[in-house]
Amino acid sequence: MKYIWHWEWKPEELEKENELDKKFQKAMKENPDQFPKMLTNTCFTGRCKGFRLIEADNEEQLMNLVVLWWPTENWRLKVSQKWNPI
Repeated sequence: MKYIWHWEWKPEELEKENELDKKFQKAMKENPDQFPKMLTNTCFTGRCKGFRLIEADNEEQLMNLVVLWWPTENWRLKVSQKWNPI
């Protein structure tokens, strides 16, 4: 299923955010099936907030994504049933 992953973090958490991104990139490379597929690059909609289109095969992939980013980000996942890439 496809989702829009909205996220936001505080500017003072930039260092933590960068550390988590390194951890996320490494985890994705080592175990890609444990995370949703990233269908787009990050899209910023303001300072320290944005979204990304993702596709998950199961709830466990979503949980792994959220748990990894939880320490710094507020997030929400929204089902995207009609998204069609151009």
